[in-house]
Amino acid sequence: MPQRVATTAMTPSSIRYLRSDTYTFSSNDRRVIHTTATATVREVRQLLPSLPTPIELTVRPGADVIREIGQGGDAMPPNGVMWTVDPNRPGGVAAIAKSWLRACLYHELHHLTRAAVRHPSSIVEHAVSEGMATAFERDFAGSAAPWGQYPDNVPEWALALASLPANSSRGHWLFSHPDGRRWIGYKVGTYRVDRAMSKTGHTSATLVTTPAAAVISMASDK
Repeated sequence: MPQRVATTAMTPSSIRYLRSDTYTFSSNDRRVIHTTATATVREVRQLLPSLPTPIELTVRPGADVIREIGQGGDAMPPNGVMWTVDPNRPGGVAAIAKSWLRACLYHELHHLTRAAVRHPSSIVEHAVSEGMATAFERDFAGSAAPWGQYPDNVPEWALALASLPANSSRGHWLFSHPDGRRWIGYKVGTYRVDRAMSKTGHTSATLVTTPAAAVISMASDK
């Protein structure tokens, strides 16, 4: 079970490092994480002025990560982010942090900003929130995340998602569907946000607090 081992000042935020039975973050790990996170929070705050203060980042070692990239993030409103990284991947923690931490923080900090005023309940609302955060990390952090790359038939996915009951499985529709598709909700949400931005001139930053229904209306052909 991870245990708290250290807290590092990150003005105006903080980083807490956890350890497991098999891994403790090295000084180099912490240096890379601290440098990346500090710069990223400052960048995002320029784009999202209503980002909560302070940001509390918790870093933990673990294998429960996105398998393609060895890391994963979770927004923990009102002002927390949990970043999980698999230290057993090639290159170790520092390499993963250099490749993915900045984009991950862009995504999760967008969620925190949106969560201050929007609380998604349906699958469609979650899809828009995830799609908007995905567009934000892509457009402003240069991420090429696979969960934001939607197929040509994504309009069909969007129709299917819109017809689901509000209490449908988030696990199946956002992450891994029994039919083998992954990130359906993320891809549908990114598609809808891309259309809304194209039609209105807004960005994923200026849309951050816009209700999901309004985003979908902007994205429509009406």
